[in-house]
Amino acid sequence: MSHVEVVHRDGRAVVSIRGDLDLASTGAFEEAAALAESVYGPRLYVDLSDLAFIDSSGLGALTRLHRRLAGCDGGGLTVIVVPGGRIERIFRCIGLDRAMDVHRPRR
Repeated sequence: MSHVEVVHRDGRAVVSIRGDLDLASTGAFEEAAALAESVYGPRLYVDLSDLAFIDSSGLGALTRLHRRLAGCDGGGLTVIVVPGGRIERIFRCIGLDRAMDVHRPRR
């Protein structure tokens, strides 16, 4: 079970997903990200701090979002907040921590 939401927090658009980012939830995530981009512009924060699981379709959705925003006039921005542990290791193993602006959550 997953929950995706878009909020405007501290002057920035934040797309948050709780639960899983997998084949079943990728569509909802991509729709939320597209909505956030259309309302707030191409500078998005993606908060995965409450993510329990991510599969290749979720990683693909994040990569597509990052590429799309990076190609925007004036340059877009995608900041990914990942929890430590398994999710962070996945990002490191496949190199997304070097390709994207990836941070740990502030607590």
